[in-house]
Amino acid sequence: MTSQSNDWIRSAQDEINQSIKVLFDPYPNSLLKDVMRYGVLNGGKRIRGLIVKAIGSAFKEKDEILNQLATSIELIHAYSLIHDDLPAMDDDDLRRGLPTCHVKFDEAQAILAGDGLQSLALEILSSSNFNIDPKKKLNIIHFLTKAIGFEGMVLGQSQDMVYTNQQIGPQKLAEMHSLKTGRLFEAACVCPALISNDINDKKIHDIKKIGRLIGIMYQITDDILDVTKTSSQLGKTSGKDAETNKQTYVTLYGLAESKKINNKNYQELKEITLQNSENFQNLFFLIDYIFERKY
Repeated sequence: MTSQSNDWIRSAQDEINQSIKVLFDPYPNSLLKDVMRYGVLNGGKRIRGLIVKAIGSAFKEKDEILNQLATSIELIHAYSLIHDDLPAMDDDDLRRGLPTCHVKFDEAQAILAGDGLQSLALEILSSSNFNIDPKKKLNIIHFLTKAIGFEGMVLGQSQDMVYTNQQIGPQKLAEMHSLKTGRLFEAACVCPALISNDINDKKIHDIKKIGRLIGIMYQITDDILDVTKTSSQLGKTSGKDAETNKQTYVTLYGLAESKKINNKNYQELKEITLQNSENFQNLFFLIDYIFERKY
């Protein structure tokens, strides 16, 4: 990572975090508000939001619009983590080095906070403050809700629960993670492109593929880190997949082969990004950032 890339990432992260913080100001104080703020402001690298800004900046979209879209997607990601950590799901006590929402507060408030964050994400995009062409706005909301719904992220989470304590093959593992992890990355790539007037089916196809490959790379890196880092290094419980008997890329392929697969995906990502004519320099930064991350 260069100083230029680090500077851009830190600056973009700060913008997204500030956008999230001020979002809650107009709403009256309540326990639910506290839990929602805790769930989304307890750290995090904002990778999905950074992707929004990287893709959007390549199409020269306004920062104000991109920050709203990035915030919406980060709220959805936070909701998914809160629910993922619940006792009925992965039953985890640690997230980003802090107690998970249901541990810090209670299970009922954690469930409701996740629900609230998801609806707030859609409130942002449907608001008049998200000032883009109405047809484009509808296309973005439609694409995003399909990506996170019962044909996307939620289906992937369901499959993750079904496959626990089962031995599954490469096809099922890839499908599960393409839904659970990959579809939100795909949305983070495609939604900012849908704002642009300079877009066509070929570009959307390529950007979808970039999102899918980022999702695979992110997941394999996660699986590798789960077995090579400690809980204090990760900020979440390490070895959790083995403990709960979940199939991962590492359990299926082994650590060395998983690293080879990940490197191949990384190289393919670089190539497809280079093939597009837009200024994807910031996306290049992010691809390296995700591939090289240590937690």
